[in-house]
Amino acid sequence: MKRLKTLWAAARRRPFRALYALGACLLALTLVGNFALDQLLYAAGLLQEKTVTLDNTGQYTLVNMENAGGVLTSTTGDAQLLLNPGTLVRRLRLVARYEGEASAEKDLYYHLPGFGYTPRLRVWPTAQPDGSWLYTLPRFAGQGLRLDLADTAGVAMELTAIVLNERLPWQEYFVPSAWQLFWLAVLPGLAGCALTLKREKGEDD
Repeated sequence: MKRLKTLWAAARRRPFRALYALGACLLALTLVGNFALDQLLYAAGLLQEKTVTLDNTGQYTLVNMENAGGVLTSTTGDAQLLLNPGTLVRRLRLVARYEGEASAEKDLYYHLPGFGYTPRLRVWPTAQPDGSWLYTLPRFAGQGLRLDLADTAGVAMELTAIVLNERLPWQEYFVPSAWQLFWLAVLPGLAGCALTLKREKGEDD
């Protein structure tokens, strides 16, 4: 009887192990797929590496910001840089230095056909070791982009460059994000609990 109980308990744990194994496989396929798709897009010319500076005045528009010799100063609490890159953008790296101890959220907004800029279509940056900020956009993001560079008036920053579609080292494609690891930890467990409850309900019936 004890042996049967042990085997039964092990059998009941199998859905959890199987679901976590399935989740890990799906995550691995996602990482490999992202790497392969990016390489195809680069090869097809749909992703183009490009650097935009303040000298490229035809590719951006300043809103509530003044440019004085390469130093941008916000005039209101809604300072924006509207970017018109003319190409699909998957990654954007902002190379800039704020004067003094001023800082801002540095949100990046994108829009889809038929939609304007909304908080639902927003990307936050990841700080890089060299002091720049990296944004990773969804593959379906539109080409029109909006950088919110300051949320108060009088903020001064020296914008060196906006680097578009910079190629990542290949190994970085295979490092899961914090969100991917979170969902890998949570979703299989929830699915396993649901299956167990369903099985127990069936046994009770």
